[in-house]
Amino acid sequence: MKRIATLIAASALFAGQASAQSSEWNYTATLYGWFAGLDTSVETDLGTLNAELSSKDVLENVDATLMAAFEARRGPWGFVIDGVYSDLSVSKNNPFSDDFSEAVVETKLSQVTGLALYRFHSSPTLKFDAGAGLRWFDVDMGITLTPGALGMSRSSSVGESWVDPVLAARVIVPINDTWTATALVDYGGTGSDDKTWQALASVKYQFNDKWSAAFGYRSMNLQHDIGGRANEITLSGPFVAAGFRF
Repeated sequence: MKRIATLIAASALFAGQASAQSSEWNYTATLYGWFAGLDTSVETDLGTLNAELSSKDVLENVDATLMAAFEARRGPWGFVIDGVYSDLSVSKNNPFSDDFSEAVVETKLSQVTGLALYRFHSSPTLKFDAGAGLRWFDVDMGITLTPGALGMSRSSSVGESWVDPVLAARVIVPINDTWTATALVDYGGTGSDDKTWQALASVKYQFNDKWSAAFGYRSMNLQHDIGGRANEITLSGPFVAAGFRF
């Protein structure tokens, strides 16, 4: 199976919480890695092409990836930016019976999410944030079919950029002075053929006032017609993150 870059982003939406009553700005910058399996569905002239790669194979299939996040907090308000760039490729043998021996789907995906979150509840045992924002995607997809029974190859490529509105909610549960558990969900889009969602759960360890580390599990899905054809991409897998608060 050809290499696939699926070391994609895990969110830093859980990082660096300030007191809800604070009047000062607090910031957290985070670098992270997401060891995500890929499941993609692409509509072609020959039918729907489905290809996937499990998260256990990710480390053997890294091509290019860049991931970072930033959160600013003041009082009950939090502002989050999360960005991902990945160069992905996945292959499938005999995709359409024996007509072709192999299909390779190459995807370059850029994603930036911006959220404004308001802290509706804050106590020593539970914090709850909710808000809204925008998620920007830029996707370029290429499909190559290598010769099989037909003795011929085919290739095509499409690309598109778009923006989806999203609603988000986050629950933060302090376990003790150093450990914190977090769950986040969001959902957005403009219709049945254009939607996106993500869900994550994480546990964070605070080394000191500035440095933290986290691990967890994240899934992200996007569905959108690109070049007039239905496409769906799902990324799911564990992640690790390192945050710096200032």
